[in-house]
Amino acid sequence: MCTLFDEIEKEGRLKGKEEGREEGKAEEIVETGLEFHLSEGEILDRLQRKLGLSLIKAQEYYHRYSRQTV
Repeated sequence: MCTLFDEIEKEGRLKGKEEGREEGKAEEIVETGLEFHLSEGEILDRLQRKLGLSLIKAQEYYHRYSRQTV
């Protein structure tokens, strides 16, 4: 028998996996964009279109992952 706490834990794990996938995809988009010498604006546009992100969230990912590859 599932308890409410089991359901909450399960939902939390699923949300964590989804967020992890989004971060992984964002990292790949930024790294690939930089490898192909795309501008920051082009990379931000790709992040927004491909992942359905707001500009602010796309900028957060860009700044986080562009620093790692430099």
